[in-house]
Amino acid sequence: MARKPSTKSSGSAVRTRKIHPKRTGIVWVVFIGAMTLACGVLLMSERWTAIPAIGISETGVQQSNIEIQPGRWRSIVIHHSGSYAGTVRDMAQQQARDWGFPSIGYHFVVGNGNGEYDGDIITCPRWFNQQSGAHVADRGAGAQPDAGWFNENSIGICLIGNGERRAFTDAQMKALMTLVRSLQAKCGIPASAVFMHSDLAPVASPGVYFPRQTFSMALD
Repeated sequence: MARKPSTKSSGSAVRTRKIHPKRTGIVWVVFIGAMTLACGVLLMSERWTAIPAIGISETGVQQSNIEIQPGRWRSIVIHHSGSYAGTVRDMAQQQARDWGFPSIGYHFVVGNGNGEYDGDIITCPRWFNQQSGAHVADRGAGAQPDAGWFNENSIGICLIGNGERRAFTDAQMKALMTLVRSLQAKCGIPASAVFMHSDLAPVASPGVYFPRQTFSMALD
């Protein structure tokens, strides 16, 4: 069972094609009908409701309108959702129901193809608003910095999946590395300040199947 985090503190590209001017009217009818159906599917999908930050090294952190105050973020904490499948909406609803959170406690979520697209990086409201996270569970008595400090000063990233039961996908790990390295560069966070949740609290997240050594060696 997941432990409640401490709360002491506190676009993908669209391809277009030119239509040849001699195409008949029936082709236009079919084309418009297909586009209408496609838009309807998108509007009903979870992908439409989420806010992907694919290619964050090019467009996410670097070129967004989010203003990051120098020194605001001091560390990064990696988590797993503990579930085989899930969406950001599911996770937000669960945290609101169980813990009363007004929004999902993480700043970013990385999909595994079971709910969110495999390797998609979804930017959550707390990052858009540059708000403190709610993702680090209470640490042991007397541990410093305490969980409140980490929730106030660390960026929470959650991989959908259960690292205690199976490995994360290649697309997830590639996206995670791209995201973490970009955040390190943007926020001045050293490799020594990138943690697994299990480094900080008595939890399993992100699990024994997380490739800790390979991941750590690739950090800046």
